[in-house]
Amino acid sequence: MSVPAPLAVITNRFSTLNARQNNWIEPWLQGQPNVHHFGITGPAELPAIVGRCAELGIRTVVVNGGDGTASQVFSALLAQPLDPMPSVALLPAGKTNMTATRWGMGANKEEGLARLFDLRRRGLLSEQVETRTLLGVHGGAGQHPVYGAFFGAADVVEGILFCRRHLYPLPLPPGFSHAAALGVLTWRCLMQSGKGSDVTVRDWDTPLESGRFFMIVATALDEMLLGLRPSPADGPELGSSFHYMSLRPGTGAALRAVPRFLRRRIAPGRGLTVRRVQRLGLSFSGPYTLDGEMYTADRAQPLILDATRTLRFVRGTF
Repeated sequence: MSVPAPLAVITNRFSTLNARQNNWIEPWLQGQPNVHHFGITGPAELPAIVGRCAELGIRTVVVNGGDGTASQVFSALLAQPLDPMPSVALLPAGKTNMTATRWGMGANKEEGLARLFDLRRRGLLSEQVETRTLLGVHGGAGQHPVYGAFFGAADVVEGILFCRRHLYPLPLPPGFSHAAALGVLTWRCLMQSGKGSDVTVRDWDTPLESGRFFMIVATALDEMLLGLRPSPADGPELGSSFHYMSLRPGTGAALRAVPRFLRRRIAPGRGLTVRRVQRLGLSFSGPYTLDGEMYTADRAQPLILDATRTLRFVRGTF
């Protein structure tokens, strides 16, 4: 029997589920031929690991971590001229795993890894690959382009930072932590009418909207947390595009959005913008997030969001 093509596993040892289940993946890797395991503690280690993957001729990179780890691996892969570019398989081992459950091996990391190795053993990995367009974020002060699936900005990110400082350190299960965080964000949206964050948004070079926002979201995903699906009303789908959503602060805009959220279809309405775009310019000062990783924007250096790069993902199911 021929030896399978080389495969790399990148484990973020500090991801939530990896930290709780120390070395859970090691027994799964024992006896697997031509598998190279890299443990990381931060993104600074990734360029060297990607370079090593190129030397080894890696065909598939397995990401064992959460959304933030996945985004960091995407960015490291796309920063180097790899030929061929490895396919990516995502295991959900973080606090948030929205990308892995939508684009990866499913919602259970052990079942996903078992499925991956079964496909590999039968020589079917290349038949279980799907190309996805990534969301790119360019132009941050002193930052290289970063790639992921879910971007967030405005006051909602300030709320997330509050939860990280005061809520997530508590010894709560992830489900309870997320529910409590959702409550905090809902309170901020309802009770801080007229505050929000000051942002100017351009669709290409055309002004789209500006002012104060509770939430600005851009995503390459068609389905987000809680099964929410953006439902724009701006005609046929654009090529190389992504979803853009914004919500104004205050009780009125929030309450008008509730019926749409309950139907799990986020459609545009008063105070709520939902549309597909190919390129966005965002001018603001303050924090923003890409797949859970935090960055800082400077109004003097607008961020550019686009969807021009792709990767191939191994899917647990089709």
